[in-house]
Amino acid sequence: MLLLLSALSPAHAVTYDGTPVLGFRVDRPAADYVSGSVVLEGLRIFHCGGGYTDVSVGATFDPVAGGTVTIPSGDHCQITFSWSSVMSITGSGFTLEMDGETTVVPLDAPIDPVYLSSYTVTSGSMSGYGPWLLVDID
Repeated sequence: MLLLLSALSPAHAVTYDGTPVLGFRVDRPAADYVSGSVVLEGLRIFHCGGGYTDVSVGATFDPVAGGTVTIPSGDHCQITFSWSSVMSITGSGFTLEMDGETTVVPLDAPIDPVYLSSYTVTSGSMSGYGPWLLVDID
């Protein structure tokens, strides 16, 4: 019976009970980001059974330090971050900007990092990997 239920469940489905808190931050393997700024306009949380819930945020965060947002409980498959400003990050000897309006994060256990490929180094030089959005939900 358990095997049948597993076969019917979506590939990315995690049930969050109580009052879940979504945490996020931006980093890379070199761990050389110092600070940054971005406006998170809101989150769109897609439910596995269909539909979605919008969570309005409208706040400025330092993506390097990270932030938290309370989200509704439920069986969720995906979250879309809506940024309403350029994400700017200062690192050790460089500055980069990301101008993406949204970032999609598929939910699973654990939640995989999402590579932010639309960045540009605006000053200095940066070698190696670019930024990753790291998300966790407690």
